[in-house]
Amino acid sequence: MLDEKGMALQDDILLDDIIQNKRFYHVFQPIYALKDWHLFAYEALLRCEFVQNPELLFQLAMKQNRLYELDISSVFHALTSVRKQYIQLFINVYPSTIVHPSFPDFLRKLKRMRSSCQSIVLEINESEKISDIDLLRKAIRLLRTNGFSVALDDLGKGEFSIQTVMELEPDFVKLDRYYSIDLSNSIEKQNEIQMMLDVCQQKNVYLVLEGIEEPKDLAMAKKLGVPLGQGYLLGRPFPVSEIR
Repeated sequence: MLDEKGMALQDDILLDDIIQNKRFYHVFQPIYALKDWHLFAYEALLRCEFVQNPELLFQLAMKQNRLYELDISSVFHALTSVRKQYIQLFINVYPSTIVHPSFPDFLRKLKRMRSSCQSIVLEINESEKISDIDLLRKAIRLLRTNGFSVALDDLGKGEFSIQTVMELEPDFVKLDRYYSIDLSNSIEKQNEIQMMLDVCQQKNVYLVLEGIEEPKDLAMAKKLGVPLGQGYLLGRPFPVSEIR
């Protein structure tokens, strides 16, 4: 039986194998424009055969101080998996990654690999505490200077708030799936979404509602004027081979 030290060593070996040998892959979930139902983009979602929940893999990387390595490996793999460069692609990334001192070099690597970065949306994960909002704002400016777009993920769930949207002015804001659940029957959720739509309109930001699973909630999102939607009702994640 392994003790705590032995288990930590085992975790470290497993993580090293996953990162170094790229023992992960991505599936892709569509994002649709609700006004006319055209396919707007795909979100790349990391999967790993050794870890059932991808969040646990990133938590392990964070614990082992290897989050940056895993994060940029995931971004690079997602982009190299999708050969059609005109496809708009949302890719998750942690705040600590985009403020990392080596990240500008990684951006230059991406720019050499692709003729244009305008179709790449770096989706900043909400689960990591933002310790320096000014540093993050500077990093986002650098991303935009290099042609990338920026999204804030899961607003209403973690670290991100309306104040964060006002301060960072991303290109996209993704509302947590909490707002989709029973949206058609919740006046409170409808009012909160309307308030966020007003903020986004002022800042020229696109709002994406995640986790749409019921037709009546989709209908309400469209009635409220939510521009973009994502969820199992609209399309489940699928392998890269099925991207059209």
